[in-house]
Amino acid sequence: MGDHGWRILLIIVGSYFIYKTLKVFVSRLVQRYIEYRTRTHQAKEDSIRRVKTITGMIVGALGVVVATLAGFMILSEFNIDIGPLIASAGVAGVAIGFGAQSLIKDALNGLFIVLEDQFNNGDVVKIAGISGLVEDLNMRRTVLRDLDGIVHIIPNGQIITVSNYTREWARVNLNVPVAYATDLDRAAEVINRVGKELAADAEFGPMIISSPQVLRIDKFGDSGIEIKILGDVKPMKQWMVTGELRRRLKKAFDQEGVEIPFPHTKLFFDDAQLANIAGLARLAEVKATTTDKPTDESPVE
Repeated sequence: MGDHGWRILLIIVGSYFIYKTLKVFVSRLVQRYIEYRTRTHQAKEDSIRRVKTITGMIVGALGVVVATLAGFMILSEFNIDIGPLIASAGVAGVAIGFGAQSLIKDALNGLFIVLEDQFNNGDVVKIAGISGLVEDLNMRRTVLRDLDGIVHIIPNGQIITVSNYTREWARVNLNVPVAYATDLDRAAEVINRVGKELAADAEFGPMIISSPQVLRIDKFGDSGIEIKILGDVKPMKQWMVTGELRRRLKKAFDQEGVEIPFPHTKLFFDDAQLANIAGLARLAEVKATTTDKPTDESPVE
């Protein structure tokens, strides 16, 4: 029993060190591969997130394999024939496979998500109709946290379309309404000036790739004319830059006298309606005059 104990301890310790060695080796191998494939077009932050995602999935799978082999070796130390166990596991695996097709679909879809680099941990995406930050990704499911802090767990098999908001670069896409009486050339000049000032700012400048500027007159709205503004920014910075751009545009418009319209309605009346309104106004005036006229009667003591 003493020899078996030492062997079992050696198996456990050896398996642990094999796992740790594989983890370091896989991490370095994946990092070099990703750097080689993406050194010309992908941002450093994207590469780091991709390395972490792929490394976590591969190391997790290798950990299961190492633990399984170690378990079989420990059973053999107790003189348990593992041949029937392996055969039974194969038969059970086939039976479970028929009853767990959704799990197989999740695993296959998760594999393609990683191989095709659809998204990684730390990306902001929209999948299965839900938008949020990818907190965890493995072969079976994806974990998203939305802006309200709610965690959504989505099986990979339900992911059909992926919208990634943080791949390589992002964009400020903003429509700004101005009143119909506004000089559009002057409004465009103010907007472009604010965009250049924002791009030159010490805090927001490093987030911006190309300064926000007027693209076109986008729409004749119900209350005003909408001007479309576009500008390229670094991933995950579009919301912060857009919010600051709105704030600066409001201040600049107030200083330059450019009106931001609000919803309003104009009413038009024909001659008959105007005559009717005038008659009602005279009637109301007569009633008011009669009510305010003093009387000769004195109050009774």
